[in-house]
Amino acid sequence: MTMEGTVPLYRCEETSKIIPLLAGASRWILLSHTKPDGDTLGCGSALWSVARSLGKDVVWGGPDPVPESYMFLAGTDSFIPGLLVGDLCPDRDSAVVVLDTSTAARSVADISGLSGDVPVVNIDHHQDNEGFGTAVWVDPSSSSVGEMCWLLLRSWGVPIPSEAAEALYTAIVTDCGSFAFSCTTPRTHQVAADLLSLGVAPEKIDQLIRCSRTMGGLRLRGRALERVLSVDSFAALTWIEKTDFRDTGSSSSETEFLVNELLTVRSVSFAVLFVEDDDCVRVSLRSRGALSASEIAHAFGGGGHPQAAGCRLPLPLSEAVKTLTTLLEEKNDALRSASDR
Repeated sequence: MTMEGTVPLYRCEETSKIIPLLAGASRWILLSHTKPDGDTLGCGSALWSVARSLGKDVVWGGPDPVPESYMFLAGTDSFIPGLLVGDLCPDRDSAVVVLDTSTAARSVADISGLSGDVPVVNIDHHQDNEGFGTAVWVDPSSSSVGEMCWLLLRSWGVPIPSEAAEALYTAIVTDCGSFAFSCTTPRTHQVAADLLSLGVAPEKIDQLIRCSRTMGGLRLRGRALERVLSVDSFAALTWIEKTDFRDTGSSSSETEFLVNELLTVRSVSFAVLFVEDDDCVRVSLRSRGALSASEIAHAFGGGGHPQAAGCRLPLPLSEAVKTLTTLLEEKNDALRSASDR
């Protein structure tokens, strides 16, 4: 089932370059980034559905598995974790589409080794995108890559299957905090309105996204919230140890959105979640104040947006917490000094 939207189109030069590549390719290879979230998965699902509706051969995968909470998206049962794109023998009749991925290192392991004859479409909204690929479209003004994919498909004029509309809505609401984050713009709401006109039911998507926790995941959150510490009153941080997953019967995918809860504390404008991994500590950063999350992430080789970013620290958990806390204190002192001048 497909429906036509009613919101006026936005057109841009980038979509006019990408559409011929997709239209002319007999096979689409869709790539989601490492530790996939709702945006990269929602976009992958939407393009998977559109490819099938157009009679294209389509393969979708990424470095890591799809979290259980997003398995409701169309095509996730066909998603290939640990995909190596070279094994698919892509050629000039293929289009490799990299979604919501700012660096090649966050994509599949062999993305940089593709032949120059293979079209690689890079669609992203991270301002620090490396610019890899044949056709690069980076729009930091977009709330999400979901918003950009809507723009692409509507500019193209192809019918949008109902399951693709649900996937794009999922991509948008997860990345803009259900329209609460500062990345939300009038266009974001217009895109959402268009998706609702295609039959998307917001209450259904909200329940699928937010009401899919396990009891183990709830206990994991309890452990993290018990540990919350304040940094100079403006920041809150907490951590999850590897043993917490075993003890609570939860999985690493159930940490999604946890860092956002720290921003609900009065006076807190910066939040940090540390998650201990086998060889590093994964750090999620969120900001609603003057201190940029991406600035902190960049200091450790990571990236993202001013409001949401991440990085990895090759340190023991206690050292990672201490190192980043020290930097937060230094940055906050600098901001206070600047405001006093």
